[in-house]
Amino acid sequence: MKTYAPDYYKNFKCIAEKCLHNCCIGWEIDIDKETLEKYENQKGAFSRKLKNGIKKCGDYSCFHLDGKGRCVFLNENNLCEIILNMGEASLCQICSDHPRFRNYFSNRIEIGLGLCCEEAGRIILSQDKAFSLEIIDEDNDEFTETDEEIAFFKFREELMNKIYNGGTVLDFCESSFPEKTVNEWADLYLSLERLDEHWTIILNDLKEIDISDVEFPESFDRAFKNLTGYFTYRFLNEFSTENELMFIHLSCEMIKNISKMHIKKYEVLHLDDIVEYARMYSSEIEYSDENIEIIIQELFA
Repeated sequence: MKTYAPDYYKNFKCIAEKCLHNCCIGWEIDIDKETLEKYENQKGAFSRKLKNGIKKCGDYSCFHLDGKGRCVFLNENNLCEIILNMGEASLCQICSDHPRFRNYFSNRIEIGLGLCCEEAGRIILSQDKAFSLEIIDEDNDEFTETDEEIAFFKFREELMNKIYNGGTVLDFCESSFPEKTVNEWADLYLSLERLDEHWTIILNDLKEIDISDVEFPESFDRAFKNLTGYFTYRFLNEFSTENELMFIHLSCEMIKNISKMHIKKYEVLHLDDIVEYARMYSSEIEYSDENIEIIIQELFA
């Protein structure tokens, strides 16, 4: 079994207290059973605070959040007290993995970084070369790719080549992309479950501000190729259909339209602005199966 990752994966390191959107705020973090047992058996001065900071959350245990939605182990300097007292290896699986995701195949695991993390987004969108994978781990277990997987990897390679050479994912679709206005797409996203009030403000601005005369800067073409490559890597698998291709295209178009709206409002656009809009989109959409399902239903309504 081999583990593959994008060649930029090794460049990621959590920026901790420098992060503007701390992943320890606003999320209910489940603790896996193995780590919970480790915490329950912890001895020493920190053990009482550790145990008092954990509660039952349905079938799982999770960390308490304070009145501001912060994990109780996130200190005033936005540093994790569990790491400070017990080391990084003591984190539960969710905290250790974030913002990583994994896709599983017969003879490989593909791991990546999620756009919901601002540092991951900065790394992904700032790449100056085409998307490529490298092996980061390998064991002696021998597994064989299925015929479907072989066909899929070939298809994805062709798709990535198309993306980085001026094409789009729609070049591989038989169905036509729906003819909806920017306002209509904004209405769809406003109808979805939303987490951040700022996301609602942005979608309402997208409805109200005319971006039809905005030329998108060519200087950010590479960033949007990287964005499309990211969504392709994350959402396509051997069972994918045109659903995923349409979703990938719409996701990139929404982030581009929001970026155009930013130009119209502020007369300037920086890569960090696009990274932030991609981060918000990821947080609001990518991690909600329900939101994705509603969007795909609308794409084929």
